[in-house]
Amino acid sequence: MPYRETQFANGEVYHIILRGIDGNTIFKDLNDHFRGIFSIYEFNDSKPVTIQERRKARQRFKKSIAVKVTGRPTSSASSDAGEFVDGRDKLVEVLAFCFMSNHVHLLLKQAAENGIHKFMVKLGGGYGRYLNQKNQRKGYVFQGRFHSVHIED
Repeated sequence: MPYRETQFANGEVYHIILRGIDGNTIFKDLNDHFRGIFSIYEFNDSKPVTIQERRKARQRFKKSIAVKVTGRPTSSASSDAGEFVDGRDKLVEVLAFCFMSNHVHLLLKQAAENGIHKFMVKLGGGYGRYLNQKNQRKGYVFQGRFHSVHIED
């Protein structure tokens, strides 16, 4: 028996809702909102996510842009900064998102086989680890399975 009744199809659009456990607040301040946006972007990859490497690549890119804009290297800009290459193999296409204090709404279009499920596992686990570390707590952050509705029109 399948764990989830909804079978996600490639190219189809779904409204996803992910709730905090017991109605707990999952976005307490601006940093939590930024981390949520960061998580939506970074965890949308079929490959394992190495946050430290992605941060280094973005820093090199920012330094190279500073050189191009000012015309002179900054003290920390490297000469081989190069262009920032995304290089992600996207699981879903994020059409819209809305962060409420205790839940998240996402409008997703599946781009890879089983992409929505894989994306939601990475998003829930990654953001959950962040929130638990930040608040020095343990345990689940999100309530059960995410809810999904197929968008037909």
